[in-house]
Amino acid sequence: MELTFKQKFRLTVTNGIKYIPLLKNLISRELKKKYRQSMLGYVWCVLNPLLSMIIMTIVFSRMFHNKIQNFPVYLMAGRVMYSFITDCVGSMLRSITGNGKLMRKTRVPYYIFPLASMGSSVVNFLFQLCAFALVLIFTKTFPSIHLIMFPVVCLEMFLFSFGFGSLLAIAQVYIRDTRYLYSVFTTLWFYMTALFYPLENLPNTLQIIIRNFNPAYYFVEMSRYIFLFHQWPKPMMLLRGAVVGIVFTAAGLWAYAKKKDNLILYV
Repeated sequence: MELTFKQKFRLTVTNGIKYIPLLKNLISRELKKKYRQSMLGYVWCVLNPLLSMIIMTIVFSRMFHNKIQNFPVYLMAGRVMYSFITDCVGSMLRSITGNGKLMRKTRVPYYIFPLASMGSSVVNFLFQLCAFALVLIFTKTFPSIHLIMFPVVCLEMFLFSFGFGSLLAIAQVYIRDTRYLYSVFTTLWFYMTALFYPLENLPNTLQIIIRNFNPAYYFVEMSRYIFLFHQWPKPMMLLRGAVVGIVFTAAGLWAYAKKKDNLILYV
């Protein structure tokens, strides 16, 4: 007898709780795998964004010094958000195909692997926030009351990243070129998110496209409103962030529900 939606949801939650210890171990494995051959280990989580910020500040700050005040914070506020999205989605993309052997040996819900990849990205994100805090202290840019909205922005970003990553993880199982297409896409995405230049520098048509159809820009801009401009994120931008987060998460869960029974045949 086919289960109802309510029964399926309850079963999913029960299984999720049951596999929390495994999820923790997989997150730990992801983090160790990323830094196991590094002398500095997790220090790179903080050092890498700081060094990138310093280099890009040296290269671009003079170019935009008349248009962007406090360029290090402008750059870092965008970079930590954009880096989380691309790193999270990229690691989730490979999570199912990369665990094919484990999937064939053990009976576990397959969504545990994308969740573990996202969990390791969240840990990296927290380390990057430490680097961002150092930049704020160094530039004497201290947070205001508007900081209370940052967790809301992060939640929207997490939902979008999880949904997008889940969709690409399913696509990668059937179309192995997905990871190469994503690599090309992130190059375009980087330059279309206005990380190191003012959006106003672009033609009006491109500005409209980015403001309305680039989810990464929503989260980058809201982060700048909070930390750099000390303002509340615009309600319309918060709404757009919530909508893309919910829509992509729903699409990712739907794709998983449709394909979970035959994923094992292709990994």
